[in-house]
Parts: sequence; structure tokens; C-alpha cells
Amino acid sequence: MKRAISFVLLFLMLGVNIYADKTSNLFVIERSKNANVVSYDAVLTDDGKINEKFPIDAYWLLYAYKNGEREELSAFDKKAYGFKAKYNAEKQNFDFVLKAAKDKPMTIDLYDGVAKAVIKINNVDCFLEKVYIGSVDGAFGIPNVSFYELFGTEVSNGAKQQQKIVVK
Repeated sequence: MKRAISFVLLFLMLGVNIYADKTSNLFVIERSKNANVVSYDAVLTDDGKINEKFPIDAYWLLYAYKNGEREELSAFDKKAYGFKAKYNAEKQNFDFVLKAAKDKPMTIDLYDGVAKAVIKINNVDCFLEKVYIGSVDGAFGIPNVSFYELFGTEVSNGAKQQQKIVVK
């Protein structure tokens, strides 16, 4: 058992995705700063359900300078791109909130066997596809977010939705 845990820890330290064949992309966060994106994937069990203990895998895709290679989120990154996911036994789905957008809660569930994030965009339930963050560099190179945009498709009819939210 100790040996198995050691291998998992080694893979995590090296940035190896131990869920490589058991994930389903939910959405990405793009930024005005550069081409790197944060990807959020649902972690699936062997029988295709969302893993109750570790439902979400979030990581960088480094398009700006490493050809889209995967890199784990650092502790600092998690302050902005972290999340909380909690299984809702009553609804049999997951309540999901991004730390940077606590006012926009989501649910994660399976739709026709595919994991999807559902969020309100323009007060309509939508499958979230991406979030775009507009920012400018602030003190010490830390970006100041001026707005973010949500992009998705309506759950009921597949119509595209987009909403810009200005941060004050």
C-alpha cells in the first residue's frame, strides 16, 4: 500500500495526470494575459460516473511557451483558479464554485453520459464552455481583473449564450 501511495505522489509531483484516460473536459478559463489556459475536467470512475472523492482535476495547459503541455496549479494559482466541489446526495450531482467567481455557483452532472458544468448565463441554465478573464497587470505583476465573460449553450435548446460581468 505504501508503495502505491509513493507512486501516486511521485506522479503528482512530476505533473503526470493519473486520470489521463478517465476525464471529461468541463470548461476552460482563457485570459487576456497570454495563451495559457486553465482546464477543468471531471474525473470519472471506471463505470463512467463522476468520482465522488476527487470529482475535478484542474491544471494549466501552457500554450504560450510549452506547446500546450500540462502543468499542475501551484498553491498561488489555486487562490485564483481553485474551486470547491461537494457531492449533493439529494440531487446526485456536485455543487461547484470557482474561488474567483463565488457569486456564480454551478452544478456538475452527467448528461447522456457526458460530464457537464451548468451555470446561469443571462439567467438561463447553460452548459459552460469557457470563461474569458480580462485583466491588466497590477502591482508586482499581479493581474487586476476588470471583467470576465461566460460562454455556453442553453441546456434546453442548445442556443449560444454569452455574458460579460464587470468586476468592481
